[in-house]
Amino acid sequence: MLADHQELDVVVTAVASVGIVVRADAYEGFIDQAKHPSWWSEAPRAAVGDRMRAVVLDATRTPPRLSALPSDVRVARSLRHTEPLTRLCPPPAPGRTVEWAVVEEALGVALPADYKRLVEMYGGGVFAGALWLLEPDCPDAMYDLVAQTAEREEILAELWAAGEDRPPQLRGDVRLVPWGYVEGAGHVLYWLVRPGVEPEEWTVVLNEGRGPLWEAHAASCSRFLLDVVAGTTSSYYFTDLDDPVDQDERTSFAPNAQILGR
Repeated sequence: MLADHQELDVVVTAVASVGIVVRADAYEGFIDQAKHPSWWSEAPRAAVGDRMRAVVLDATRTPPRLSALPSDVRVARSLRHTEPLTRLCPPPAPGRTVEWAVVEEALGVALPADYKRLVEMYGGGVFAGALWLLEPDCPDAMYDLVAQTAEREEILAELWAAGEDRPPQLRGDVRLVPWGYVEGAGHVLYWLVRPGVEPEEWTVVLNEGRGPLWEAHAASCSRFLLDVVAGTTSSYYFTDLDDPVDQDERTSFAPNAQILGR
């Protein structure tokens, strides 16, 4: 059975004016014409026998709805880790609604789809008793995404100006946008934003709270969180080497409303 966000190779078996029928192994699916690259570009129209990479958008439909757009494939890859995270660490109810266009305008950058999904399901708060997920419009500026982005940019600019060594991956035309914070230890988790790189392809970098060291992870924020909660992280700062996460707290989430009393 197909599942939402599943990525697979398909072959076109029929073409109609409204879209195409595709097959992947024993499963059949439908790709709407607007979900094929030819709708948006000069790419050739689909023909029977074409092979392409596609992703499942809605597995509950009959037949399941798929997309062959590269942008949808990237989004699906980033969302793939939010579902196992919610199984390990169920989100509180209800979720929250965010005016993302307003937030992204304030930041001057689009945000990854998996981060948006996490905030809408969980809101801001603490995972695994240690890692605080920043959120937009938090009543406490310390845990507000927009406020912390401005504050951390100022702090980092002062550090670089003072001569602190900048790691190679942070040199050049890059930007750091914070999304997580480790209470007590003071570690900050950032997205590494590069020109021309889609938000779904951003990676995570961690700056230790009491020193100059940085740690890079080729992962999305949801994958990083999932690894921390599951106890499979490769991060030095979330293992028993330093700042260990208590086993009993790994699968817990405490929302801002509970912690901040608002």
